[in-house]
Amino acid sequence: SGTAVILFALLAAPVSGQTAWDSPALLSPTVPGGFSVFLIEPAGGDLGALGMLRPSAGPVGRAYRVGIAEESGPAGDVAVSGGVDVSGLLARGVEGSEIDVIWWAGGGMSVGSDWVVSAPAGIILGWSGSGDDVIFSPYGGVHVVLDLTGNDGDAVNFDGVADLGVDLVLPSGWMIRAGATLGGGRESIAVGIKIPGGG
Repeated sequence: SGTAVILFALLAAPVSGQTAWDSPALLSPTVPGGFSVFLIEPAGGDLGALGMLRPSAGPVGRAYRVGIAEESGPAGDVAVSGGVDVSGLLARGVEGSEIDVIWWAGGGMSVGSDWVVSAPAGIILGWSGSGDDVIFSPYGGVHVVLDLTGNDGDAVNFDGVADLGVDLVLPSGWMIRAGATLGGGRESIAVGIKIPGGG
């Protein structure tokens, strides 16, 4: 029916013109504890900054994040976002490999020229290796997210996206972190460091 088509189009519409707090996910089975800072180009925004605090290292635990970025578009308004995620172990050493799998979910909000409340949930696969005194931990996964936005009279949107990333521990002990989200109108990228100390 016409109503079903309209409802499907509404649920499938990506978030636009607002930053998304959940992308990139920046989560893996070996996600470090402590405080990380990132330069970020978030979904719906231009260059900004993101801070993430995780009381303990993964895979089990929670993290808090706060970001600020200029929104895309001619107005160039500033958007502030924040959220909390939780994660847990689904499987360790899948099929005898070194790959671990975690689940994660969370909730958060972004406020700028408009607002969006987002509730994501997803799975991430990752592993760790080493070479030339560098420890590398690549990961990938997918997540879905339910958004309630101020656009078009409090619209409800539903997205599905892919998450990729890697954490690198250098011989000096510093950690470089990078992540990206692809698809669903949530394309974003972040590159940063974990501040020494913490988990």
